[in-house]
Amino acid sequence: MNTKTYYEFVNSQTGNVIAHLTLASASDKKDHKKKLEAKKVHLATTHKLNLNLIYWQDKDHPIG
Repeated sequence: MNTKTYYEFVNSQTGNVIAHLTLASASDKKDHKKKLEAKKVHLATTHKLNLNLIYWQDKDHPIG
């Protein structure tokens, strides 16, 4: 079974979701973190945001 995990990237200053990323759940957790960090850096650069203002959360298990 090929399940997927859906992530949202949130601007913590506004609370707005600024991007989504889907990864295969069977992937290595280290690989997930590497891909999530790369996407976060890309978004910070693209949106001209401080890296610390962006966080990701599992869409099915949101923070807060």
